Amino acid sequence: MKFPRLIAALAALGVASAFAAPAPGQIAISSGASASKNNLKIVLNKLCNDNAGVLTEFTDGSSNISTYTCATAGVVGTSYGTSTPVNFKNTGFAELRLNVNGGSFTAICLLNGFPAGTSCPVADLYVSPSTAGGGLVGTTAAPPAGSVIVGGLMDVEPGAFPFSVRQGLAGPAALTDAGFAQAFGVAVSNDLYTAMFNDQKAAGKLPSTCAVTDTAKPECVPVVGKAQMATIMFNNDFNAAYSNGANFLAPSIAAGTNLNYLRRVDTSGTQASAQNYFLGIVCGSAPLPVVGQGDGSLGNHGAITVFGLPTTGGVRTALNAAGYSIGIMSGENNQASQSWKWLRVGGMQMAENAQPDLVTTNTATALDGRYDYWFQSKVAQSGFAGVSTFWTQVVGGFAAVPAGNTKGLFASGETLYTKSGNACQNPSSN
Repeated sequence: MKFPRLIAALAALGVASAFAAPAPGQIAISSGASASKNNLKIVLNKLCNDNAGVLTEFTDGSSNISTYTCATAGVVGTSYGTSTPVNFKNTGFAELRLNVNGGSFTAICLLNGFPAGTSCPVADLYVSPSTAGGGLVGTTAAPPAGSVIVGGLMDVEPGAFPFSVRQGLAGPAALTDAGFAQAFGVAVSNDLYTAMFNDQKAAGKLPSTCAVTDTAKPECVPVVGKAQMATIMFNNDFNAAYSNGANFLAPSIAAGTNLNYLRRVDTSGTQASAQNYFLGIVCGSAPLPVVGQGDGSLGNHGAITVFGLPTTGGVRTALNAAGYSIGIMSGENNQASQSWKWLRVGGMQMAENAQPDLVTTNTATALDGRYDYWFQSKVAQSGFAGVSTFWTQVVGGFAAVPAGNTKGLFASGETLYTKSGNACQNPSSN
């Protein structure tokens, strides 16, 4: 009768204990930020490989919902149920089910059970590999009974979100530093970029030798001022931006021409960062109110159409379309074959090239202190057994991810500048 004790001992050491899919207690459930998703996968892969396992990713067909399962060999849906699970090294979990729809604050929503009557969306669903058939694209379902909610990564700490978002929701059992930060920038559609370039060049604000294709020359990239962006985000339908639309940023465009403001939903960390940086919400002594998340109905705020997009992918899709659009994204958005462009914010560029190209890091100016629109990421943890140990392993793995692997992200140790873990503190040198 000592065999069960041996199984328990092997499980405690992170060794597979049975020829079956992970037990519910080996399945971790997470929601939160999307920017760090690629680096998280790299860390999980290493923690799996270091325990002699092979990582397999199942998705729902999008880039936002994934399940990462560790086993003695790669699995597909048909072999998942008979696979031999392997725990991520030094943890009690062999699988992580992740949903990043809705953004950073869904980590807090997850910890609170996505209660109705709050800012939280409907409860997240997660990829269930057991229903994935023979491939790696599966269907989504609620977390299995007995699985462990671990919390998630956040672009900014919960306190950086307005009280209206946090109201009625408890904070995490533990809030820790993720060990990295991410830069944010203002992006526009190609039509708006071209119009702004032509107008600013004609006005002598850009060198006369610049061509619109000189996206790798910072001096040739159009500028949006912090005051201009604040006016677009400000909840005031009678200001110059809402009266004039795209003309507010490019005077050659007829006054009243529609401008799309690609706002994110209230639970988005990108949105929280933008409200903090441009409007002073939470941190400022006299913050400006932000325009509410819209439904994208044409002209729902004068000459501006306000969206309320749950994902960065929705922003990119709208930026790639014809017309005049502006939105804020984190710097990991550097996909090739895109038509949108980055602007300089207040005269300083986040990106080494305004044209996304897969190559530039979108971190150089943040790292050397010239650009200050960046925030330090956090981990919002539940208090369940084994959760703190799991995140300790993950955060330790982040520090080993090669610099520049994910655009827009940088490890805290890569720069002399810090916000000391506080979204409201301006970056300064150690």
